[in-house]
Amino acid sequence: MSSPTSNKVFLNLDLPPGFTLKNFIIIILFLVGFYLLLPRIIGLTQTLQLLLHINKFYLVLALAAEIISYFGAAWLLGTILSRLGHPLPFLTRFKLGSISAFTIHFIPISGIGAAAVDYQLFKKQKVDSGSIFLIWILRPLFTYAGFFILFITGLILVPAHPSLSFSPKFISLLIFVLIIGAIFYLVLLYRNKNRFRLVWDKIFNFLNRVLHRFKKSPIPESRKTQIFDDIYLGVGLFGRKKRSSVIAIIGALTYWLGDIICFYFIFLAFGFHIQWGVLLFSYCISTVLGIISAIPGGMGVTEGSLALIFGAMGVPSALALTATLVFRFFSFWLWIPIGFLSYLSLAKKN
Repeated sequence: MSSPTSNKVFLNLDLPPGFTLKNFIIIILFLVGFYLLLPRIIGLTQTLQLLLHINKFYLVLALAAEIISYFGAAWLLGTILSRLGHPLPFLTRFKLGSISAFTIHFIPISGIGAAAVDYQLFKKQKVDSGSIFLIWILRPLFTYAGFFILFITGLILVPAHPSLSFSPKFISLLIFVLIIGAIFYLVLLYRNKNRFRLVWDKIFNFLNRVLHRFKKSPIPESRKTQIFDDIYLGVGLFGRKKRSSVIAIIGALTYWLGDIICFYFIFLAFGFHIQWGVLLFSYCISTVLGIISAIPGGMGVTEGSLALIFGAMGVPSALALTATLVFRFFSFWLWIPIGFLSYLSLAKKN
């Protein structure tokens, strides 16, 4: 196991807490092995035929769309930072947005380790601790607001697909009703602060029981209250300025749409025109499954669920899996070294 001293020697630069050369080698070996196994999974002949006839022009467009996705992430972060009184240059925000692809793989304890890296880098940019906590609340809030707008759009478009069976249409309508109901409930809950606090206490009491079961330290009462107050403060800042909220949601939509359009161009690169409702529905469902799995980046879960859902919706299985893996290379694996270089750039001491 590497020591902190060996980490400092590696490249002679500040490295995120917990990062070791061993982590890096394991991930690289996993990715190489995954691609070596790909022909065995879907058949060598089918794989070669698909890859040999791929349209490189659409691959370039796919890469451009993925870059636009990270522009959206930088746009969203810039809107939040400006509202909090900490404007940062675009390039700095772009680097901060790209780091997550690296940290979720190489930093221990998943989100906690990534949050520690975020905190370190924001402090280097002279952002105060209170604003950093608000960023942690507002950025996912707007990000997933944009996600659910696209998810609902996909749920509306899927039933209109003429060649789908009744089951996907019924499931999409059921999910649509559940999401709309959940959104209305959250809005009503937020408007009734006392009731929201009661629900909040129940959630944290449940989490503390789970932590106690696994012999972990409980969340202190002061921390529970601080997060609750930060949510109201953060939402209130944007609630009083609707224009900032709209701009933030547009930034979030750009982030998700760039990723989805990248996927669309990859299907076109293989000569397949996928219906937008099917693409949106499959993408959003697999994203939710990846989040629920708690596996960093949803690695494995996202790929497998995408291939299965596409196959169930009429996409040829070999094409579904090959396009999914190429998409994940563009949208996720490619950004791991970019995120690492971004971290080194921002963490480097002046």
